[in-house]
Order: sequence, then structure tokens, then C-alpha cells
Amino acid sequence: MLEYNPHPLSRYDFIYESVVGTLMVKNSDNLTRSPLFRRQASVNANSIVEYSFHGAIKTDGVPSINEYTANELKPVRLAQFELPKPADKGKAPTMKLPKRLTYQYGYGSESDITYRRNPDLNSRVRDDYVVLTPEINGTFTYRPTDWLEMTLEMIFEREIPLLEEDKITLPDGEIAFAEDRKFSLLIDQAFVMIKDFTDPLKIALGRRNYEDERHWLYDTSMDIVSLEIKLNKLRAEALVGREVWQDLDLLTTEVTDRIDTYMLYANYRGIEDITLAGYAILRDDRTGKDGQPLLLGVRSQGMRTDSLSYWIEFAYMLGSDESSRDYRGYAFDIGGTYRIFGLPYNPNFTLAYAFASGDDNPNQSKSNEFRQTGLQSNEAQFAGVSEFKIYGEALDPELSNLMIITTGLGFRPAPNVSLDFVYHYYRLDEIAEEIRSEGITALINQVDTRQSKDVGSAFDIVFGYRNLFGIRRLGMDVRAGWFFPGNAFLRDDGDEGSTELRDADTGTSVVAKFWW
Repeated sequence: MLEYNPHPLSRYDFIYESVVGTLMVKNSDNLTRSPLFRRQASVNANSIVEYSFHGAIKTDGVPSINEYTANELKPVRLAQFELPKPADKGKAPTMKLPKRLTYQYGYGSESDITYRRNPDLNSRVRDDYVVLTPEINGTFTYRPTDWLEMTLEMIFEREIPLLEEDKITLPDGEIAFAEDRKFSLLIDQAFVMIKDFTDPLKIALGRRNYEDERHWLYDTSMDIVSLEIKLNKLRAEALVGREVWQDLDLLTTEVTDRIDTYMLYANYRGIEDITLAGYAILRDDRTGKDGQPLLLGVRSQGMRTDSLSYWIEFAYMLGSDESSRDYRGYAFDIGGTYRIFGLPYNPNFTLAYAFASGDDNPNQSKSNEFRQTGLQSNEAQFAGVSEFKIYGEALDPELSNLMIITTGLGFRPAPNVSLDFVYHYYRLDEIAEEIRSEGITALINQVDTRQSKDVGSAFDIVFGYRNLFGIRRLGMDVRAGWFFPGNAFLRDDGDEGSTELRDADTGTSVVAKFWW
């Protein structure tokens, strides 16, 4: 399925704690997806019965708890909110959990501070910045009947620039001015779901959060109408919508878009610890800026053994670009992580290869360039507790006209602590003048006599800590990345009539996140 949030806490597994009338929410993957691991939910209850349970109660669309090893999981206590009926003579009592929680709520914070140095890869230009973003979030779900569910999630935040230039001249000559940063109170989710009496169908309407497990396809909220069907181990969902159809920010203006999105996603979980999926995603830009790309793909990921996890992604692009040329691009991303148990600090190793085709001739009637959906964030984990940019923290490229080789070495000194060292090597598929990147603004191949496919390399350090200072709901991630530009970023700083070739300077990114 589309790996959406079926309720505000849907990315997380429910674990009933031994607290009367309280439902605590923990994350099955060692509290790694931290925005929700610190949230609480309230329910109606009068009495409880406790017993031990290894693992978690599954929710729709989340990874299996089995993809984590036994020594990473601890027994938890479940609470039942009604006493079992007395057993017949000579028989054990039966225990039945309630079918429905009438309401639940959650609250927490996901705040961060971001530092960027040399996003244009030119130390002569002052464009460094530091931005602090404190945030508070809350969710509420109400189920008046078995067939109706209503969810509201809101985020209150403000970006505070600690270091920022008033205006910057970008490498392409455009002048960028500092943003007018205001308080935001965003409705991130507001939807109703009809289910139960429509089984095996579910119908949803409103703004809803969607994300796939590696955030390679989508990691965003969308205003949608969707239809889901579940048949045993097979799930499928179809939707139509836009990222921002209506402005739902109560304190500032949320920019609406005119890109209609159509999705069909199906997955199969009939193989233990393995997921197989296929999808079709059409993005119809009504402004004509990005054309009408159609992405078709298949994927698989999971645990082959207790030590080895893997992912396989293959996508083919059809449709048309902004110049009405037919797309014929493709991409794949293959990788795996191997864990070594029994050694000090529980090391793990990751190797991955990703490739996306580029366009070799812009004058042809078709384009061989591949592009991702535009909804992705490319964030995932290897074997640690922290998610990070899988293609590099500093460069943070879209997988388009690019080859990326990734190696990683990680350690788990404790179940709630991880440290990852990650190296990336980048190379263009076809000579181009720009790279689709969220991390840098620099142009490539600006010296006609020194064209190159050598984009460069990057090194990242990712540290994650859960239960910080012994506080169960407190977590921290620190992600630092350095991008070392290759020959493709060579630039000419000379005046008209003179040449002064210079190598590009290193770009740096540091992000610290705090979860509560």
C-alpha cells in the first residue's frame, strides 16, 4: 500500500503500557522515527490486566518488528482495558483486547538546528546560514463508530535565522533574498476514513501523510481522495490529489500547487520478512513547468537472514517533460546491510549502488533523463537508530543523471545508540550543466574546455541517541556531511579576456535534531 498514516500515530506500533487509562506509543524500530515515539494517547478504561509481550502490535503499512534482532527488543507490558469473562470450569480464561479506541491524542516536539557552509561551493561568496526551528505538534483521532475515523494533526513552528545574509547572488546570476520567516500553525493531517462496513475497502478524504519506507517515492502530506483494498497478504491503494490543494496554515500563507498527482500502489507481504511492491505515479503539472512524468516501478526489501537486510528498487519513466518530449528514462537502487553480532559495538557494513539515466541529446524528440517524483526526501536508516540522507547530507541530490556508489560502516554500542560513517562517490551519466540537488546551488561544467562527469565524493557522520539522559521520550540525532567537489565543478573566476580556473570549495552540512 502507499504506506500512509492510517491515524496520526500510524508509523508506530502500539504498545499498551501498565498505566490505567493510558496508551503509550513506541516505535517498533528502536524509537528511530522519533516524531511519534514521544507521543501519548488517552483512552477510556476502568480496569486492566497485565501480561508480557515481546514485540509490538502491528499497524497498517509499517515495517515488521521481525526486521530487528532479538537482542534489540525488550519485553514490554500490555494492558487490557477490560477484565476477561470468567472461564468455564476446567478451562483457562480468555483475554480479548478492545476492538476500537474511541479517541486518542498525541503531542510532542521535533526541533532542529541546521548549518550550511558554502552551498554554492565558493568560499569567496558569503552564503553560509544557521537556522533554528523549534516545533510543537499534536494529533487527535476520534472514532465514534467502528466504520468512521476522523484525524487531525497540527504543527506549530517557526524558523529562526541565527546566521543569514540579506541577499545572495546565486551562481546562475539570480539574486535570492532572505525569507520572511513567520510563525506557522499548519494542519498537517485532517481526514476522515470510512471502513468496516465497506470491507475489504477503505475510503479516505482529506489531507493525509504519506511516506514509503525509504522515502524514495514520497514523504509528504497531500490533499487526497483514496480507495484501499486488502485481500489477505495483498494490499492496494489508489489516490488522486495535490500536495497543497487548500491553504491550511492558520498563521501564514501556505503556497498552493497545481500539480495533480495520481497514484496506484500495491504490496505483497506473503513472504516472511520480505515485502514486494509495484506502483504507478503520474504527476500532471498544470502549469507546464515539469510536464507530465509517469513513473512505473517495482521494489523489494526486507531481511534475508537475521544479519542481512536488503533493498532493490527499479523504476522506468514515461510521460512527457516540460518541452513535450517523451520520457524514456530509468533508474535503480540496490543495496544491503550486513550485521556482525558478537563483536564489540555490533558493527555493520553497507554497500549500495544507485543509477539514474541522463539525457544525451536535448534536441531529440525524446528525453532519456530520469527524475524522481518530486515528493521524495531520500531519508532512511541502515542499521542504526537514525534516519539520514541516503545520497549524502551535504549534496543531497535527486537520483537523476547520476551514478552513486555508497559504502557505510556502523556501530551499535547499545540498543539505543548508533554511529554511522558513510562514503559516497558521484558521477554523471551524461554531461550536463546542472545537478538536481537540495543541498547546493553551484552549477557544473561551466568551463567549455574542461567538461567532466566527475561530480565528486562525500563523507557523512551520523550519531543517534534515544532515551537521552535517561528520559524515555527524549532523543537526539546529529548528522554531519562534507561534499568534496570533482572536476565537473571547476569554475573560471577570471575577467572577460582572462582565465582563472579554480577548483570548487568543500560544502558542509550539519543538522542536529531533538525529539520529545
